[in-house]
Amino acid sequence: MELLISHQSALEFWRGAPAKEALAGKRSRTKVLPVKAPDSRKLPRENPWGLTTPLHLLVGDDSARRAADGLRCHIGSGIFPPGSFIQVEPGLTASSPELCFVQMASELPLVELMMLGYEFCGSYRLDKVSAPEQGFRKDIPLTSAVALEAFVAKATGLKGCKNARKALRFVADGSASPMETALTLLLCLPYRFGGYGLPMPQLNWRIEVNIAARNISGMSGESKFYGDLYWPEEQIDVEYDSDAHHSTHEQAEHDSSRRNALQSAGVAVFSVSRTTIMNTRKTRELAEGLSRLLEKRLRCPAPEFTLRHFKLRQQLLPR
Repeated sequence: MELLISHQSALEFWRGAPAKEALAGKRSRTKVLPVKAPDSRKLPRENPWGLTTPLHLLVGDDSARRAADGLRCHIGSGIFPPGSFIQVEPGLTASSPELCFVQMASELPLVELMMLGYEFCGSYRLDKVSAPEQGFRKDIPLTSAVALEAFVAKATGLKGCKNARKALRFVADGSASPMETALTLLLCLPYRFGGYGLPMPQLNWRIEVNIAARNISGMSGESKFYGDLYWPEEQIDVEYDSDAHHSTHEQAEHDSSRRNALQSAGVAVFSVSRTTIMNTRKTRELAEGLSRLLEKRLRCPAPEFTLRHFKLRQQLLPR
């Protein structure tokens, strides 16, 4: 019997599977949803992918939504847009990244849903199994903010669409790590969420650096420069320097020369460490410095903003 995994099981699958291989599966617009739940006693044989139980499945009838050990069945109703399902291998069909995002929109708090959007549209997957130290691994994007918006616009009647639309207002492509995502949301979410309300940047955006600036900084052999959080019109770049990234003296020297090249090209560069992000006062100082260059006045009324910002930090940052 073919399993149609959805919700948390689909999310677990997309976080664990190599994106290029999984996305190569055949996409379909509609799927005849099972009207009978699989026998939970057969799950060890029918779930060779090692997904956590209870296994979340999509079914088409209330009669299939029976309680059973190791299963949680969700009734699929509404219009499934093109590409809603991907047959990743014989016997296993999964909710596409776009449909999975909508499904999780009915189960996750709004800020956590935004974080999931950045993950799906970025170059990392949360994965403590294969990357126990940093908690995520590098991979290609599963989708894009534009693709998610287009899917939600067509997903008439699907549960979660309302929250998905709210979250996508603040989701951007290109994040390379959970901390880049957290920093972007801390700086750019509106005050009502506890953020500083700065304009959204481009993430890991290519910056053109002329030959003269590269030569001055000793980076003449470097052909491509990317800004972690970059505002193109104002030429402002925020660089997140992770602890793992700066484990060697050579890497630190390279990053210093790179910053000199960007500054020689007229780019204002802010270097931000994990310590800066984890410190409330230092994050505020960064936001104030950026606001002056972006000509965006901060309006953070206390104590309401203080409480909201504290709650946002609890949601975004690792314990």
